[in-house]
Amino acid sequence: MKKTIIATAIVFSLSGCSDYLDEVNKTDVLSDDLYTTAAGFENLVNASYSSLRDVYSAPWMFMSGTDMYVDGRGTGPTGLTSYKTLSPAEGAVGDFYKACYSAIQLCNVGDYYSELTEQTAVLPARKGEIKFLRAYYYFLLVQSFGGVPLVTEAFTGPETSFSRASAEEVYAFILAELNEALSLVEENPEFGRVSRRAVLHYLAKVHLTRGYETFAADSDFDMAAQLADEAAGGYDLSSLSFHDLFWPGNDQNPEILFSIQYDEGSLNLDGDPAGSIQSAYFGPYHGGEGLQQGYPYRTYSLIPTSYVYDLFSANDLRWEGSFMNQVYDRYYDFYDVADRSNLVVRRYFPQSWEVADTAAWRAADPAQRAATEILPYELIQADPAINRWEQPIQYFDNMIPDVRKFDDPRPGVFGNGTSVRDIFLARMAETYLIAAEAYFKAGNLPAAMDRINEVKRRAELNAGDLVLTDPAQVTLEEILDERARELIGEFHRWFDLKRTGTLRERVMRYNKDVRNIPDPFTGPDGQDKILRPIPQDALNLNSNKDFPQNPGY
Repeated sequence: MKKTIIATAIVFSLSGCSDYLDEVNKTDVLSDDLYTTAAGFENLVNASYSSLRDVYSAPWMFMSGTDMYVDGRGTGPTGLTSYKTLSPAEGAVGDFYKACYSAIQLCNVGDYYSELTEQTAVLPARKGEIKFLRAYYYFLLVQSFGGVPLVTEAFTGPETSFSRASAEEVYAFILAELNEALSLVEENPEFGRVSRRAVLHYLAKVHLTRGYETFAADSDFDMAAQLADEAAGGYDLSSLSFHDLFWPGNDQNPEILFSIQYDEGSLNLDGDPAGSIQSAYFGPYHGGEGLQQGYPYRTYSLIPTSYVYDLFSANDLRWEGSFMNQVYDRYYDFYDVADRSNLVVRRYFPQSWEVADTAAWRAADPAQRAATEILPYELIQADPAINRWEQPIQYFDNMIPDVRKFDDPRPGVFGNGTSVRDIFLARMAETYLIAAEAYFKAGNLPAAMDRINEVKRRAELNAGDLVLTDPAQVTLEEILDERARELIGEFHRWFDLKRTGTLRERVMRYNKDVRNIPDPFTGPDGQDKILRPIPQDALNLNSNKDFPQNPGY
């Protein structure tokens, strides 16, 4: 295998872009010479990890058009936010499809050279990491599109014909790859590399997801519960508070099983910074002088729905752990000033249980609160499912509370929506929620209650405030609500609704942008748009014209 086209250039034969096919390795280093060395192969593995940044370079495929998020002043891709106009020409869908297959091709190259490169003590683990990553990218694809081409070979030139595997075949491949990875990866590798616990977490999630499919194995939910319990391993969530879990600078903590990593040394701050975009969403625009005046850049493109705000109570520490409900004259003083008792509060966003106490709140500290703009949660009587923080006031700046979980206050780093905060893809709290859902689907409600209470217990203001006391309280709705409280902004929600078969019902119930559109999910063929469309470019450039489009398009 000589002179392989390097990195992402190799793969656009999968979904079509001649510019990529024409690229060559400008360094003129033969890949056999490079990747058969320990150092060269290590770089190839690292590139397979780095491809996660491209896959998660935009939030739309993960967040838009769900029960939790609607457009703010900025808007996402119309087809993804409202479904009616979603078509195979949607650019965000094509970008995601291409990024996944580009990443898969890097993994294919890594898998090929794992049999040829120098033998080292870490080589088996690196093989396992590559197999895990390839399975992960296919898991994203099969959830989004159903059956897709199973491409497992490293190309040395353009390929123009691809056949579509069934979703059942793709799931079987994913599980085989993950089980092989489980036997290879290290128990406790350096932070950032795939660990055995991370593989167990995703094995559980894949079994759980397949369990809802018509081709599910009878044991899928039982397997998911068993594997999630093994991944959790009795981990005590209360060993790290929700507040500390998301505190800036604490991205490498024991709850994190798998994350996309960023650091200042890898960013080009003078040009395209290519950092994390997670912190730029889920809040209002504050203005254009954030780097100088100490506040974050927000795109104002995804804002929480009334459903999200209504999930919390005064007893749930995740309300203030997730939202910036008090904004000081300098936003980042929340992070930079140890004693905030003397700071002037510029804006206060009291929740529903706090509204009656706003006068007392101001009077309690007039020096710091006399001039505070108080913007309470208020339901709009004409439509009790819409509140002041969602519509119509959201079109004005600074009128809704920010989701602060992903804030990055480091000066000179955060600009144009870019951060060096890691993106958490899997953490222990979700492992317990996977176990809870799996036990629920398997019919073991007491075990499901125990697992969901592991998550609720950490969030309680006082012991007993939130935990469930009767197994009958465990329902699919309760599980989805708990996932919403715990995982706001964490790139899971569309997959949660798709997996559980609740996408259409919950979006129509909670999403104001969708529910007023006549028949938004029904496509031109009369079928619902539940899967994403296969991108038109991929169909046009595939010489196999028997490649079918998804229902609804």
